[in-house]
Amino acid sequence: MTSGYILIAAIFFLGGIIAAFGDRLGTKIGKARLRLFGLRPRQTAMVITVITGMLISALTLGILFGLSSSLRRGIFQLDDILREKRDIEGQLSQAREEKQQIEQQLVEVRNEQSIAANNLKDINLDFAKSKQQLTKISTQARNLRQELNSLLVEREKRLKQLNLLQQQSQELQTQLQQREQKIKDQDLVLAKKESRLQDLEKQQDILQTQVQQRDQAIAQLDKNIATAETNLATRTERLKNLESYLSYLSEDVKALEKSYQELRQKNQELREKQIVIVKGQVLSSAVVRIVDPDAAKSATDSLLRQANSNALKAIEFDGTKSQQQIIRITNSQVKWLESQIKDGQDYVIRIISAGNYVQGEKEIEIFADIALNKQVFSAGEEIATISLDSQDLTRQEVQNRLNWLLAISRFRAQRAGILGEVEIGDNQIENIVSFVNKVTQATEPVNEVKAIVVENTYTAGPLKLNFVVMRNGKVIFST
Repeated sequence: MTSGYILIAAIFFLGGIIAAFGDRLGTKIGKARLRLFGLRPRQTAMVITVITGMLISALTLGILFGLSSSLRRGIFQLDDILREKRDIEGQLSQAREEKQQIEQQLVEVRNEQSIAANNLKDINLDFAKSKQQLTKISTQARNLRQELNSLLVEREKRLKQLNLLQQQSQELQTQLQQREQKIKDQDLVLAKKESRLQDLEKQQDILQTQVQQRDQAIAQLDKNIATAETNLATRTERLKNLESYLSYLSEDVKALEKSYQELRQKNQELREKQIVIVKGQVLSSAVVRIVDPDAAKSATDSLLRQANSNALKAIEFDGTKSQQQIIRITNSQVKWLESQIKDGQDYVIRIISAGNYVQGEKEIEIFADIALNKQVFSAGEEIATISLDSQDLTRQEVQNRLNWLLAISRFRAQRAGILGEVEIGDNQIENIVSFVNKVTQATEPVNEVKAIVVENTYTAGPLKLNFVVMRNGKVIFST
C-alpha cells in the first residue's frame, strides 16, 4: 500500500513538472488576453498550464491502473498478501507441532495395542489350556457315568441274586450283608465323583465368563485405536490443505513480483526505445458501401492488411521489409464489423491502435471503429469566429490567435463526428504564411476572422475551411 502511494505522489509530481515546462505555452496563451474568473491574462495562463499538467498526470495514472490489474493488486494488496502469508506460515508451524504430538500419541497407542495383543495371546493360551482341561474333565465324567451305569446294572443283578438267596440257607445271610456294605461304599464313591463333576462344570462357566469379558475389552480397545487413527487422518488432511493453500499464496506472490518486474522492464524499454505507434493512432481507414453481403469479408480483410503493412513500416527501424502478421484483433470483433456493414449504407471504417508501441514490437493490439458516413457540415457554414485587432498585435500574437481559431474549429469538428483531418485553404504552407502576413500588415483594423466550410463535408472528412477576414460585416480577404 505504501509503495502505491509513493508511485501516485511521484506521478503527480511529474505532472507538476510537466506543467512548469508548459509555462511557455501558458505565456503565449496569456498574450492572447484570455480571462477566466476575473483573473489577469497571465494568471489565467498559469492556471490553465497547471491544470493541464495535473490532468496529464491523472490521465497517466488512470491508464496504468486501467491496463494492469496486476499493478493495481501489486500496489494496493501486496502488503495484505504478505501478511496473510505470514499468518498461514504460523498456522502451518502450529499444525506441524500438532502433527508431532499426534504422531507421539499414535506411537503410544500402538505400544498399548502391542501390549493388549500380547495380553490377548496370553488369554488365548490360558483359554486353550482351560479348554484342554475341560475336555479331560468331560472325558473323565463320561467314564465315571459309564462306570456308574455299570455299577447300577451290577446292583440290579445283585439285588436279584439277593432275592434268590433269601430263600437259601442261613449261611449265605452273612455273605449277603458283606456285599451290601460293599455296594454302599461304591455308592459313596459315585456320589463324590458326581459332586466333582458339578464343580468342574461351574469352573467351566466361570472361565467362559472371563473369556467373554476379555473379548469385550479387546473390542473396546480396537474401537479406541480406530478413533485415534481417524483423528490422525483428519488432522493430516487439514495439514495437507494448509500446505496447499500456502503453496497457492506463494505462487500468487511470485506472480505479483513477476508482474512488477515485467512492468519495470517495460518502463525501461519505453525509456530506451522510441514510441512509433501511439494509442488511438489510425493505422488504416476507408469509406465502404457493401451492396453484396459476401463482399464484407474481403473489404474487412483489405483494411486489416493495410493496417498490418502500416504497423510493420512503423516498427521496423532497421529498414527491412517483412510480411509477418503483427496486428491482433479478436475474431468476434471482425465478425461484428462484417455484420455491421452489410446493409448497403456508406460507412467509415478505421483500424486503430489499442496502445503505445515502440520499435521492435512483435505484436500490435488493435480494434475497429465504425461510423455512418453522413453529411455533417454544409458548404458556407460558419464553424468558429475570433475577434482580432491586428494593429495592436505582433505577428506572433496574430499567429497564436489563428492557431486558437484552428483549435476551436478542430474541437467542433470532432464533437460533430468528423473523423478526418482539418485543412485550411488548399493546405499549402505558403498560402497560410501569406494570409498571416496580410493580417499583420493590414492598414485598417480587422474586426474578426471566421472559419467557413468550403464544401459539403461528411463523417470521413477531411473538413476543408477558409479563414475569412471580416471588417464591418464585409469580407476583406481569405485564405
